[in-house]
Amino acid sequence: MTILNNYLIKILQISVYLFPLSFIFGNGSINLFVTIISLSGLLYYKTDIFKWHNKYLLFVISFFFLLIFFNSYYHHLFIETNKDAIKSILYFRYFLLLLVIRALILNNDININHFLKICFIISLLISFDIIFQFIMGKNILGNSPIEFTRGIKYFSGMFGSELIAGGFILMFASIGLFSVFDFFKTEKKLIYLLIFFISTIIFLISLILAGNRMPLILFIIFLSVFSLIYKRKEKIYFLFLSFLTFILATIIIINSESLYKRAANFYLGIPNAFVLFEEIQKKYPKLNKYENSGKPFHTLEEFNSTDNYRELAFFSGHIAIYITSVDLFLDKPLLGRGIKSYRNNCYKKVHLPNRVCTNHPHNYVLEILNDTGLIGLITIFYFVIYLIFNNYKDYMANISSKTKISNWIYLAIILSLFIHFFPLKSTGSFFSTFNSSFIFLILGISLGLYELKYKKYSN
Repeated sequence: MTILNNYLIKILQISVYLFPLSFIFGNGSINLFVTIISLSGLLYYKTDIFKWHNKYLLFVISFFFLLIFFNSYYHHLFIETNKDAIKSILYFRYFLLLLVIRALILNNDININHFLKICFIISLLISFDIIFQFIMGKNILGNSPIEFTRGIKYFSGMFGSELIAGGFILMFASIGLFSVFDFFKTEKKLIYLLIFFISTIIFLISLILAGNRMPLILFIIFLSVFSLIYKRKEKIYFLFLSFLTFILATIIIINSESLYKRAANFYLGIPNAFVLFEEIQKKYPKLNKYENSGKPFHTLEEFNSTDNYRELAFFSGHIAIYITSVDLFLDKPLLGRGIKSYRNNCYKKVHLPNRVCTNHPHNYVLEILNDTGLIGLITIFYFVIYLIFNNYKDYMANISSKTKISNWIYLAIILSLFIHFFPLKSTGSFFSTFNSSFIFLILGISLGLYELKYKKYSN
């Protein structure tokens, strides 16, 4: 049994360290790593993964996953068929991922500094590849930039036709950056501060070139919040860095026609909350006969004669997506309709003006509201905010002197959770493989950090 356990823990450690690499190769690779980590962790820790100091937190996160399952199958069995209901069962793999990552941290079976270093190196390689693609016209794999409309290019590097390079860099650079202070140990603070600054600029430039506008904005917010909550005298340097990145990003965008077009389109497309709620409150009784028909409003006879109709500018399309999402949520506000419900129900609303069907609502809050209702949203955000608050308390109390976990790691996890649950951001699907794998990885680390102090010092 000891030999088996030795193999299992080695498999676990290697899988977690290489986990960031799986995001480059797509969902199949990510799911393979999640499965390996979850199953080997279950075999190694067995029932110990359910032994929590704070049983209330275990109940909260368990309730969230059970709610997804209950909503999905209740709606599937008693209201209307939901082809995605099976995904609510498969989604439990992220619950297992969270439990195993937490156990690894809690039992000191993994070196988080090593993990952050790997995140840093991979993020730098992806960033250099994007910059290389910009300079040479092709990346190291021979991929050309993507051009959807004339004059607007997206430098996606190794990700080819998928526009997820910005999301990847934001995910792993935002935690990997803090490995700099362990990577380059020196008494001369100016050296590691300089390396941190240079790395930040490299990530900033690659985010601008990648064309994913929200990750760029969130990266600047990440730096700003970091500089505000950092508690030592070097705070002034990080405040200057966050200001510098904002100015530098502005200068680069203004002086590039392609980047300026993307930025202008993004700015004009920012959803106006007042317009959104005004549109939601409008009634279109003459269109009731088309309810659930799936016929888009622009194809109806009443298209040009509907009372109160005001065509909203499309731009990025987010305003129409958000209106549709809020409209669907208001039909089932407490529990929602189950996993992936937006894409399975948006056809019911497209007969109304300014509604549209897409795969997901492009906002975590709206997607969770659609799938799990207010109860689900309150549950998961309570869990996240609780962890952010307590990790921050531990950071301020300098708990690292007892747990032997660097304060930089606490900052990395706090800021990562903050920017990934930032409620106003437009983003991919919360329930996608790409996002859920990272989210529950970070939540698992955060949980482990939170409970580590209780295990070591409860006596």
